[in-house]
Order: sequence, then structure tokens, then C-alpha cells
Amino acid sequence: MVPERVYESTALTTTTILSVPKEPAGESSPLGPLKAVLRTIAAVHANRQETVAIGNKVEVLLSRIVTLEERFYSRPDDVEEQRRRDKLIREFGRIEGQLRPPSGKPELEQLAEHAQYSQEVYGLLDDLRETVFDYQMIQQNEICNRRRKLVRSAEAAILNAFPSAKGAEYRHGDRKRCLKGTRGAVLNEIELWARDFRKPSVYWLNGLAGTGKSTIAQTVAERIFADGQLGASFFCSRDFEDRRNLKIIFPTVAVQLARNYAEFRSIFVPLVQSDPEIAHESLHNQMDKLIVRPLKESGISTVIAIDALDECKDEEPASAILSVLGQFISQIPKVKFFVTGRPEPRIREGFRLPLLAEVTDVFVLHNVEPSLVNNDIRLFFKQSFLGLAHRQQGLDDWPTREQLDLLCERAAGLFVYAAATIQFIDHRNNDPKGQLDRLLRSPESSAREGKTRLKANTTPDSLYISILQEAFGDDDPEDDDKTRSVLGAVILAANPLSPSAIATLLGFGAKDIFLRLSSIHSLLIFQEGVDSPVRPFHKSFPDFIVDPTRCTNERFHISPPSHHRELLAGCLELMNQTLEKNMCNLPDAVANHEVGDLCERTKRNLNPALRYACKSWHKHLVDGHTVRTPVIASVLRRFLEKKFLFWLEVLSIPGAAREAVDALDVTTKLLEASPTLDLVNDCFRFVMRFFDIISTSCPHIYHSALPLCPRQSIVRSLYKPHSHPLARIVHGPPNSWESSIAATRFPSSIGTTAWSPCSRFIAISLREVIEVLDAVTLKRATTFYSPAFETVWVVFSPNTRLLTWYGGRPMELISWDLQTGGLVSSIALELPGHAIDYTSVTYSRCGTMIGGLFCGKSTFTVSICNVLLGTHTYSHTAEGQPIREIWTHGEYLRFATMDSGSIITWEVSFASAHMPTRVESPPIPGDFHSSQVFQFHHTSSRLAFTTEESIAVWDVQDSKFLLESTGFNRRTVGSMSFSSDGRFFAYRTIDLGIHVWTESPTGYTLHKKLTSNTGAYNKVLLSPNGESIIALDGSAVLLWRTSDSITSLSDVSTPTVQRNKGQFVLGLSPDQALVAVARMGDETIAVLDLKSGIPRLTIDTGMRVYAVGVTGSAVVVVGKIKVVTWNLPAGNDVLNPRANIEGSVLTTTFNWPFVDGLTLMSVSPDLRRIAMAVCDDDDDDDDDDYHYSLHLYDVPTGQRLASDSVGLQTNISFSPDGREVWSVSATNELSGWKIVEDSGSDIVWMEHLESGIGPPDWFPWRPSRGYKVTDGGWVLNPSGKQHLWLPPSWRSSWWDTMWSGRFLMLLDLKLPEPVILELEE
Repeated sequence: MVPERVYESTALTTTTILSVPKEPAGESSPLGPLKAVLRTIAAVHANRQETVAIGNKVEVLLSRIVTLEERFYSRPDDVEEQRRRDKLIREFGRIEGQLRPPSGKPELEQLAEHAQYSQEVYGLLDDLRETVFDYQMIQQNEICNRRRKLVRSAEAAILNAFPSAKGAEYRHGDRKRCLKGTRGAVLNEIELWARDFRKPSVYWLNGLAGTGKSTIAQTVAERIFADGQLGASFFCSRDFEDRRNLKIIFPTVAVQLARNYAEFRSIFVPLVQSDPEIAHESLHNQMDKLIVRPLKESGISTVIAIDALDECKDEEPASAILSVLGQFISQIPKVKFFVTGRPEPRIREGFRLPLLAEVTDVFVLHNVEPSLVNNDIRLFFKQSFLGLAHRQQGLDDWPTREQLDLLCERAAGLFVYAAATIQFIDHRNNDPKGQLDRLLRSPESSAREGKTRLKANTTPDSLYISILQEAFGDDDPEDDDKTRSVLGAVILAANPLSPSAIATLLGFGAKDIFLRLSSIHSLLIFQEGVDSPVRPFHKSFPDFIVDPTRCTNERFHISPPSHHRELLAGCLELMNQTLEKNMCNLPDAVANHEVGDLCERTKRNLNPALRYACKSWHKHLVDGHTVRTPVIASVLRRFLEKKFLFWLEVLSIPGAAREAVDALDVTTKLLEASPTLDLVNDCFRFVMRFFDIISTSCPHIYHSALPLCPRQSIVRSLYKPHSHPLARIVHGPPNSWESSIAATRFPSSIGTTAWSPCSRFIAISLREVIEVLDAVTLKRATTFYSPAFETVWVVFSPNTRLLTWYGGRPMELISWDLQTGGLVSSIALELPGHAIDYTSVTYSRCGTMIGGLFCGKSTFTVSICNVLLGTHTYSHTAEGQPIREIWTHGEYLRFATMDSGSIITWEVSFASAHMPTRVESPPIPGDFHSSQVFQFHHTSSRLAFTTEESIAVWDVQDSKFLLESTGFNRRTVGSMSFSSDGRFFAYRTIDLGIHVWTESPTGYTLHKKLTSNTGAYNKVLLSPNGESIIALDGSAVLLWRTSDSITSLSDVSTPTVQRNKGQFVLGLSPDQALVAVARMGDETIAVLDLKSGIPRLTIDTGMRVYAVGVTGSAVVVVGKIKVVTWNLPAGNDVLNPRANIEGSVLTTTFNWPFVDGLTLMSVSPDLRRIAMAVCDDDDDDDDDDYHYSLHLYDVPTGQRLASDSVGLQTNISFSPDGREVWSVSATNELSGWKIVEDSGSDIVWMEHLESGIGPPDWFPWRPSRGYKVTDGGWVLNPSGKQHLWLPPSWRSSWWDTMWSGRFLMLLDLKLPEPVILELEE
């Protein structure tokens, strides 16, 4: 037994020893003698500075052995386990005998004085640790296998389908662990941290490039796994798209936890089933829902490892992952996070966040005592050379001590140098001694690495040069070019390529590629065979070879532009040669996710080189010169003319349609003036308009997108033979693309809107949510919920990290972290009692403070808050008339007021509570009135405003006009906007649409006119960079580009006058052969043949049209006071004659209670009667409710036949037999009347049908034959399959969507003409 004195001494030095039980009296453990010796050694070395590493190592070993012993007899009937256990005990006995001093030797305390003994003990402890580790790994793997067999097949299917990164777990790939005996101090410290939950919850292993972080992380993960503590691991890598994606880390970790812990899985699986899209939510929501909640509920204690966090793509100033971790770490005290990463600014800032700094231990690898690191590197060299000597003869006593010393000196603490050296020397085709001699003869480098000049022997550059000299061999220009091409493909590929893929792209032989790569194998990671991905051994090698100041030999230097061009040409040529329609043999009309074996089809039919080319060709398009070279321009044009839609298919399958947007966008910007520009523009418009379909369904590229293209689209013309519509377009689509490049609709009206400073995002407020949209596609990037919150202002922080909105009852400032999705602060504002008519909010330059201007009619309040602390720090209320703008100027908050013909600028410091200080008061024009529409642009000191008949821009500093645009009624001007630098200015008018002006030496000149069908935008907003403009139209957002190359707009020299147009009115003949259509309020109608879609008759009615009806022989048009009937031409051979009012056969004048804008009409199928629902509300009535009455009129006589009262209605219609009238209210409630005629007289009356009856199958505003339209624009067939996708601009509210049998009619007033579709059976 271990003496009590020694045990107590050991207990004082470590918490883990306290958990070691003493052997019960009368019982002996087979491990008892070994533990006794270890306790004694630990006690001896615990307080000795020079041998503290031994003490730490023993502590870890004792803890491991105790854990192992607890499981020792858990499976007494397992014969294989018993055999392994007996072998382990024998090995323990051997080591214990060597650790215990022989009889007659001094006591351990005396032996500890001798360095040689300490080294022997250290080595034996390493042996012991490896023995325990090997046994534990076997045990733990068996436990994991048993656990995973318990996962039900249904659960396994859900876990397999959930988004996660492949190859990110520590068990995957070919990562190396630390060599036995090296990195002992840091490994022991991390193991002690992982076992002691009283230590901080987070451990950051911080180290510069080449210091061995990932090797240590691999070793730590293996050891923690062997202890049964590892819950999940994620090894980031910039070489792999999914492993550098921040948004995939938490889902991957969650899947691993679910596989490893049944308790976690029982919570996780139902969560995913109820919310399948959770993996695509913000980092904050991912961490909360996928990690924190299941861990808290299950009570699991575990360790999660994340390696190389710096290799993830993260544009935030402080790491987004670490920001989220700091917010939640306190909620899961039983969980530890081990993180490695370079000390890059965003990683450092992340660990400095207050919530994370206090719970983080940090180990800085590059600050470790150099002698310790050098000893580890020396040991690594010795062991590696010893292994080499075992495999090859003639290597005894090699290398020499001098050679080893020189290698260690050149490594200078960088393990990457040591590892690459061994890989270079240890190659099956080379003489190891000769390789070492060549390496040591090479000169050392004193070049820069990164931006810091290092000592000559601290960079691996000289090693890289030696290896490259060996690989390139004799000077052969042609051969050098090939080798550089291969190296360039490895270094510059967006994702790692295999030798066979590189060969395909470059047009070389696969074996040739493999041999060239083998010659530099020590600088690369790749396996035997031509189909395994190849990537650089360490990130320092690409940094070296593309830097001409470090890689000074032109034979080796990789010039990125030239090699990008080579890869671009290879990608385009491969797509031109290989792409075909439906290469994965998908069935018609399916969504991609409905194809169960889609992954297998993809692997079978799309080779890796083609998949790479489709996703990444544009990433090699690095400059405009490249795309304008004749060879590239020709190949690119052929690709777009012949393979464009097939390329979209390949991107659609993995959900990578955004790559098409980026590819065409960058191509357009780089092309400038080129014959190919129109084609690229048209392809870009196609992708933007049909982005939703391309993203979700390959077949619908041909079923929906191509058939719905504008008639003059180049894509439609080129690919018309491939069109496969599932609906016949009877009338429509438009002739050309709409001027806006993207549009989206929301279920409710849009409130306030803001661009992010970087112009990448748009925030819009809806009823209870804030939507953040991608500013290129207008697709949702993230959503913030704010129940019962009336948002009146929204603003981004300067770095686009935070989003703040203001509103509610009581008024609050709510700030969220955009990257993580977490709440930053909620600040209740204590404002004076004056009414607030307008608000403006802005951030301080540093992004921590926020200022607000709250304006009343003659009183305003300026407030300042600290967003990060969530405190209200300053408030000042004053009398005056402020300009509705507040802005940041240096460290000050500025605002302006108007007084006596001048603008007075005031400022107040964000950091102080002083009164506002007057800065300047330049004059303003005398005809400026604050009650008009105006916009003050503080950056350029420009004031835009309206006069009675003009729009003007006034330069406040120089007191001169920069723009005076006349011909406007100021009441029609609704919104103005400047770009952040003032270069662009835009406004919208109700009658003339949107005008965009650009800065010139003489002022502003007209740049673009953006016209629409209605011109009824309630707001326009230029992006900060001036490249884009959005307009809000009720519940819709429309996006334009201000550049000439993208948006096709009307000629600026010929203004197009527009007015608000009414909704469409439509009449369908009983036999569904003809349709009469007009826009309400217009004077012209068209009668269309539904079979051909061609007009049979166009009538100039000479009156405003409010309803139409048609049969096979006649058409009836209802005006404000009369109804006119025309006969149709006989037969189908007379097409599109033009008729007028004189050609009518019957005109009846009516005396009815018509109210313009508040009257609904319908003509009976036999054209004999008219039903009218009209608002008869009394203007003197204080009641805000509208009261409608229903009237039935006779067409030949003009007499009113019957009447009844109804509520507010939106549509009215006769039944097909003309015997019933049905209406639908604004709340989608149906009412019906039966028309009753007295057979013995001319009396007609209407009987109200019972409520709850209907709707009838024929009712035009309800889907027919089982079809329906979803909010996302999909027309679903009776079986629920996606039949047709409608572009956002075609989507109509239910009261503007009519059905008749197999016909679907879209009548939204924003359409230039109605769209009529015939759906296939």
C-alpha cells in the first residue's frame, strides 16, 4: 500500500489524484504495485522545478490507469478481452520492475538527483502511456461500435441526411499524431485540463504557422477519445469548401454528438424532424438549438475539439464562432471546447471578448522554451531516421551528429520544416543519404515570410527550394512549364483536385501528372492512385511559391494570373466538350430533393473534374484582360451558346445556383464592351429571374424557366428546342426582360429599409420580423423575430456586424449580431413626452455607440446609447426644426436644423454629456420649404428638395445648384436617395418612374430611367456604393443595377409618361374558346383565341371599360353609363380586325349608382345581364366600414331587375348557366344568390343561398381541378407535384388569380398584360 504521507503529498499537487481510490484492505489489484510506484514518483517530482514534467506526466498516467481499472472487469466472459487484459498486465509488470530501483540502490529521492535516471523514467513513462493508450483505443472503438449499432435505421437516415462536413472528424484523413516522447509538456497540460471540470471550459492552443498545432490537436483528440470524453471534433481546412464554412461546424458537431450519445440523439432527431431547415439558420440559432439545448437537457459531460479555426472563411473582426461560444458557454458547464488556431486578429479578438476571456486557458506554442521545442524536434528526427534505417540497409550510424545539429538549427522550432524534411529524404525512389546531402548543401533563406522578416534559419524557404530543385531537375523549359502547370493547379485550385482531375483540366496524361507530383511528394498530401485529392502539405508552401520576393527562382515561381488563365481555359473547354442535357437522368417535374439516389447519380454521371469546372471556373477569372483575350472570349461564348442550361443543371443538383450568379456577375463586370456582353447579360437575367427554380429543380429549368422567358430573350432563342413546358402559355410572356434584375414579395407590407455599409445586405421590416436579404439575389440571409414590435427605423453597424432597429411600445433599441444571430442588447429609451413624427439612427465610427434623432413638429431629442453595454448614456431635447438626418463625423454625432434661410450643423461627442455645439450655418435657397420632400446628404453637403414644379440638388458648401430638373408636380415626388459618396442621386415620381443621376463636372446628369407598369413605388434607396438601387412597392422589393452593363433601361432622351393603371377585367366564353380582356379604365379591349393566343378582334370602345363578356358570336363591354354589344367576325379566318363604337349592334344607357374605383361588375355568360356590387357608403357617416349593395341589370333594356345588400367585396361572378351570382369578400368569404324568374311575369328576384354552401367548382377565384398556387409561386397539380413555377412579377393575390377549368389567368395590375396559361391534364 502507498504510505498515507505520500498520498496526501500527491493530493496537494493535483486534483486528479484525489479521485484515485486506495486498495481495500485484504484485497490486491494486479495494478496495485504499479500505482504505488507511480504515486511515489509523482510525490518525489511534484515540487521539483527541473523535473516537474515527470510529475505532470505521472499525474495523467495515474488518472488514466484508474479509469482503465474501473472498466477492467466489465466484460468477464469476453475471451478476447481477457487475452488483451492479461497481456496488458504483463506489460505493466515489466515497466513497473524497471521503474522500481533494484535492491541496494539509493531511494527514489536520491535517484531523482541524477539526470540520467530522470531520462530513463521519462522514457518508461512514455512506454507506459502508449501501452495504456493502445488498450484504451481498442476498448473505446468497441464501445463506439456497440453504440452505433443501437442507432435505429430511421434515426441513422436522418443523421446521414443532415448537412455535415465530410472528413472533418479526427478519425478521417491522413493526419499524423505527435511522435512518441514529443510535445510532452503541452499534451500533459491539455489532458489535465480536459479531465478537471473545475478548470476553464475553453482551451486555446495558439501558435504560428508550422509550430505543430494540428498534429497536437490530432493527438489530443485521440487521447480524449481513448478516455471516452470526446464528443465531437471538427478539423477545419481552407482546402475543402465544407470544412472552411463556418455555417457547417455546429451541424457537423451535432451529428457526431448524436451518434455518440443516445441521450443527445433522442433530443436531436425529433428536433430535426420538426425543423429540417435548422442547419441553415444563423450561428446563434444553430448553437442554441443543435448544441446547447440538447446538451443541457441530456446532462452530458464531454469535450469538443475544433482545429485550425483560422482556416474558416470569416470576414468578421472577431471570430463569429467564438462570439457565439462566449454567449452560451456558461449554460453548458459540463462541456469543454478545445480550439486551435493561428493568432490572427479575428481569432485574438474573439478570445478577448469578455464572456469568453474569463473562461479560457491559453497555451502559446511559439512562446514555449526553445530548448524544449528543439529537443522534441531532435527526438522527431532521431526516431524518423531510426525507422528509415530499419527499412533500408546501409544507414547505420546515420546521420552524423553534425548533420542532425544542422537540421535542428534550420528547423528553428518549426515542426513543418522537420516533417517536410523527412518526407523529402524518405522516398522509395531516392537515396536517403544523397537527399540529405543535397538538402544541407542548399543555401539558407533570409526572405520575408508574410509581412515579417524572420531570421535566416527560421523559414522553410531553403528547404522548399532544395525540394523544388530536385523535382525540376535539369533546365528544360518545356518540361518546366508542365511542372509549373501541375503545381499551379494544386496551389490555386478552389478545392483540392486529384491527379486525374488535374490531367483532365490541363490536357495531360494522368500518369504524367502523378509522376510530377510524386517528385515533390514531400510538399504535398496525397495518397497512392490518381483519384485521391492532392493538396499542399502545409499552408506555408503556397505562400512561398506565389511570392516572388521569397521564391526568387523563376523556374519555380507560380504566377497566379497566368495559371488562373490556364485553369479557366481548361474548365471552359471541359464543359464545352462534356456537358449534355439531363446527364443525371432525372425524371420530369421533380424537385432535386425528391430524387432519393441523387448523390449516387451525380457520382456516376458527373466526374470530379467536370463538377469542379462547373462550380469554380469563374474563380479563375481574375482580371478583365483574361476574359477579353480572343481564345477565352471564343470559348466562353461557345459555352454560353451551347452549354449554358446544362451548366445550370450541374449547379442545381448540389444547391450551388449562387455560383452561377457570381460567375455571370463577375464576367459581366470584366467584359466591358464586347460582342459577348449582350449574351452574358441575358444569361445573367435568366439566372436572376429564375433563381428559385434553378436552386431546387433541374427539370423545371426546361418546364418553367425556359418557357416563361421573354419572347426576345437570347437564351429563349438559343435553347428553344429544349423547352418542355407542362403548361401552354396562351397569352404572355412579355417581350423583354423587366428593367429590374430581381424581385421578391412578402406576405405583408414592408416598413423601413436599410442597406448595409458594405452594400451586401438589405434589411427590411415586416409586421413582426426583420428580414436580412442578400443584395444580389434578394434571397433571405437571416430573419430576426420581434413579436408585437412596430419597427420605425433599422440601421447596420459600420462593419455590418450588428443590426439595430428602433420601435415598439415602449420605444426600444434592439441590437443583434448578424453573424451569430444572437441578441446583443435591448435598450429602453426614456424620451420626453413630445410626439415623435420621424426618427433617424446612426452608429459611431467604432460601432459601439449609437445615436438617435427623434423629431416632433417643433421639438426634437438627441439620444446616445452604448450598444455593447446596453445602456442609455445621453439625451438632449430642444426646440427647433431639424433636418431628418443624423450622422457620424469622426468621434462626434452630428445633426442639422433649419433657421432663417440656413442649415445649422450641430455636433455632440459620443463620449461626453455636453450640450450640442454649433459647427456651421451655410445658406440654403430661398425657395426651399421644409414641408416639401427633401433629402440631406451630409457627406457631400448636398440638399435635394422639391419646388412646385422641379427637383433640385443644392451644394450647401459652395451655395450653388447641381441639379434643377423641371416638369414635375412636387406632389408626385415620393422619395429621394444619395449613394454614400454622393456620386449618384435618385428619386421616384408617381408618373415618371425612377430617375438616376450621376455626378459630373457641371453638376448631376441623367444616367438612367427605371420605368415600371405602375410607378407606384413608395420608396427608392441607392446602395452605399451606388451600384444598385431598390424600390419598395407595397409588399415587394425590386432591384436594379445602375451600371449600363446589366440593366436594360429606357432611352434617357425619350421619357415615357406613365400613369397608374387599373386591374384587368376578363370575360371567358362559355365554350372556353375565346377570352375578352381589357385593363379597367382603358378604352380598348382585345378578344383572344384561346387556342392560338392571337387576338381575333380589337375594339376601340370610345369609353372607359369596367367589365367585359364574350360568347362565340358577340362581345359586351360595360362602361360607366352604358353597355355596348358588338358581333364577332364569323369563322377563324378573319383575325384581328379593328372595330370601333360605330360598329356596335346595341348600345344601352344605364342609370345606375356607379362609384368610380368602388364598383365591381360581371357579365352573364349569355350576355343578357350584368351584376354590379357598388359602394353606397354615405360620406357623412362617421362609420369607417364600407357598405356595398348588389344589383342585377338587364342588358337589352337597362332596367334594374333586383337588389340586395352585401359587405365589402373584391370580386363578383355569374355561374356558368347564368342562374346564380357569387361574390367574395376581402376576408375571402363567399356569398351566393340564386336568380329566380316568375314564369308568368317579367319579375326577377334574388334569393340568398345558405351560408356555408360552396364554393362551387366553377368559381373563378378558387383553384379548379385540384390545382393550387403556393406562396412560393409553385402551381401544384392534383397530386401535389410541382407543375409550374411563376416568377415573382407574375404572382397575383388570390383575387387577381382566376381559374376556369384547365386555364389559369394572372391579372395582377403590375403586369403589362394578363398572363393566361393552359395547364396540362
